[in-house]
Amino acid sequence: MINDYHIHTHFSSDCQVNPEEYIERAISRGIKELCFTDHVDFDYPVENGNEMFKIDVEQYFAQLSELKERYNDSIKIKIGVELGVNPSIYDKNRDFVKAHPFDFVIGSSHIVNGIDPYSPSYWENKDIDEGIMEYYEAILHNVTFYNDYDVYGHLDYVRRYVRDKSYVYVDSKFYDITEMILKNIISKGHGIELNTRGLQEGFTPFIPTIVILERYKQLGGEIVTIGSDSHKLRNLGYGFKTAKDILINAGFKYYTSYKDRKPTFIPL
Repeated sequence: MINDYHIHTHFSSDCQVNPEEYIERAISRGIKELCFTDHVDFDYPVENGNEMFKIDVEQYFAQLSELKERYNDSIKIKIGVELGVNPSIYDKNRDFVKAHPFDFVIGSSHIVNGIDPYSPSYWENKDIDEGIMEYYEAILHNVTFYNDYDVYGHLDYVRRYVRDKSYVYVDSKFYDITEMILKNIISKGHGIELNTRGLQEGFTPFIPTIVILERYKQLGGEIVTIGSDSHKLRNLGYGFKTAKDILINAGFKYYTSYKDRKPTFIPL
């Protein structure tokens, strides 16, 4: 089984799973390596009076380090983070990453102009293509001006939350901006992920699209991680056999794992 490099636990505001439950399930499924990547979004809007996506970092490292040691003979455990990236918090993000010994950092765009695309309010007074373009513009700004991440997560995350289920996403409409995003990521030595969460929720396409994956490879991109983006125990490693086939068909020979922020390439 391929290593799962995008997993959320009870340290994330939107998940209740204990890390040890994932580890036991991974071992039973033959997964050799997990990287926990709980959310940190410093400027995420308050919900129902609660601050969202802020973790107790000391407790996070303490619990995962203890599990890493305890399960050392059975599975490799890596400690990562999924970091929400926005212009207003670039400095705060840099300071946070430098202050902690993460193995792996996913940079992600969840908030655009103060709103998460999963919220219906994001789509008010704009058509679908405009909403998608606005999201890509936010990513382009981030990958141009922010550098302290390893892989940029779920590049077309915005597609998950299009409200009109009859809408058909057409890659060519966004070709120029996604090309600029990919070139920025590659030129700075970073990578992207193949995120299988959509399959778990009945959203058939992988994220990103196969067209984006193929273009990334054609442009010289080599670093790609595979993540289930699990928020539920049953979703660990979901769809990874298909993900492997997709990467091979797109021209990839390797996928990537990390230790101390340094990539290792693993044959597919």
